[in-house]
Parts: sequence; C-alpha cells; structure tokens
Amino acid sequence: MLITSSSLISKCKKTIGIITLSGVFILSGCSSIPKSIEGNNSPILQKNFTSVHNSPNLYQGQQVRFGGTVVNVINRDNATLLEIAVLPLDSSAKPEINQPYQGRIIAKSDKFLDPVNFRNHLVTVLGTLTGSQKGTIGKTPYNFVTMNIEGYQVWHLTETIQPIAEWDYGFGPYWQAGQWNNGFGPDWGWYAADEGQVVTTVTQ
Repeated sequence: MLITSSSLISKCKKTIGIITLSGVFILSGCSSIPKSIEGNNSPILQKNFTSVHNSPNLYQGQQVRFGGTVVNVINRDNATLLEIAVLPLDSSAKPEINQPYQGRIIAKSDKFLDPVNFRNHLVTVLGTLTGSQKGTIGKTPYNFVTMNIEGYQVWHLTETIQPIAEWDYGFGPYWQAGQWNNGFGPDWGWYAADEGQVVTTVTQ
C-alpha cells in the first residue's frame, strides 16, 4: 500500500488537532476553585487590586478574594493578622507567581493561625473588605487594604521537569520514490527529548 506525502501530512495534522483539543478539555476541567474560597462565585469577586487600594471605601462591606505571599504573621489574643503581598489570581484563584506584586493587604482571622503554616507561603483568602489601615513597609508609609477572612487556601509549589520534544516534518531514510516502504520512517514524528526545562506550578 502506497502512502503519499500529502495524505501523511493530512493524517498528522488531524492527529495534532485531536491532541490539542484533548488538552483544552483537560485544562478546562481542571479550572475549579476550592470550596473554602469559592464564596458567592461572583465574576467580580476577584477585584482589581489597584482600584481597591486607591478607593477602599467604595468596596467596603463587599466580598473579595485576594492572594499572594504571606510576608508577616501577627498573633494577637483573639485574632491573627496576615500581611499578604498581593499577586494577580488566575481562573482557579491561584496566585500567578510569574506576575509582579501589586501591593499589600492585612487579612484578619478570628482564629489562631500558626505562623509556621503561613509565613512565606502562597495563600488565597476570601472575606469581607473592611477598609484600609495606615502602616509602614520597612520605613516607608503605606496604606494597607484590610479585610476579614471567611476562608483561605494555602498553596504549594511543585517543580517538574518538562521534556522538550521536537516535531520533524522532514523525510527520513525510508522515504523512496514518493512512497513509504515501512510506514513511518525514523525521521518523522516526535523525537525523544535531549533536555528539559523546570516548570514550577501552584498546587493544593
């Protein structure tokens, strides 16, 4: 049976399309928000931090969701304060670690939160915005956005090695006179990765 180059390319394109489409379905199925920070699931729940920081009183009393890195934990008699350096959140409410920090918030919990479990960790908090509070970052005056915590999710960083594979559209040694002698030749298809890259992802 003769397999022409045009029919082979057509089949390969269909295969790539199926793989790509399957990947979209898998990714879309994984974009869920943990129950602890789901809240009323309003599309405006994840507010623009810059807008909130500039006019916190406009958002006072509203349910909000922010996340980032916990840079300080203050334990009081009946409360715990988390100082969070804010990062943008993705569709799963995970902090986007490759984005720049946007500012700081003080998130208050009525429960004891052990600093060991929070300091320098990524977290997303859900709660009610209460306004702002004057403070300092180092010796620089700063107005912190403040909120009361109703739920939270502590995240972890996972590092994996992602292989870098290549797709070769050339013709291999088994290509002769417009036909394939043995199906796919060794120079057509995915190649074994010679090296990989470290990919850091945010996980529960």
